[in-house]
Amino acid sequence: MRLSRAESHKRAPVMSVRRWIWLSVCFVLFVCVAFVLYIRSVNADYESERTEAIRLAKSEAGMKETLDAVKHVWDESVWVVIGKDADGVKWYVWERADGIVKEKADDGLSREQIVDRFNADHPGQEIVRILPGWFQGQPAWEVRYVSDPSTKREAIDFYSFKDGTKLKTYDLPGK
Repeated sequence: MRLSRAESHKRAPVMSVRRWIWLSVCFVLFVCVAFVLYIRSVNADYESERTEAIRLAKSEAGMKETLDAVKHVWDESVWVVIGKDADGVKWYVWERADGIVKEKADDGLSREQIVDRFNADHPGQEIVRILPGWFQGQPAWEVRYVSDPSTKREAIDFYSFKDGTKLKTYDLPGK
């Protein structure tokens, strides 16, 4: 049997199965790289602020080792850097727009002590997060918790960093 002239001169398809697979893999790889670069660019400002806060705590407050750096936003935005000095003493440093406030960890309540204080005030309620922060012109602990388990409504209690007195409670709307 003889092939027709059109069938004998027919070219192979430009996009073979192998090329389609290769093109698909390249596209998925491109999307993954673009996603990673996007996430990094979104976090870049936060990470540069965090790095600057740690640098400032080391240069201005005499920290030799940093354990954590947390941004707290309420009345004002502050960075709280937790670390140790050359003698191994643990410190909290609140970096505000108008200066630095440095407190020895032993002079205030620890995270565990605030949890105990909160549990005494609100037995059985679920804590969502605890952050050191700045409230009403003083160092404070922010405790966010579920105030109504049936509706998952949340509230925030502020406690003084120095003596653990409750400063204020905010019931959050929604949910």
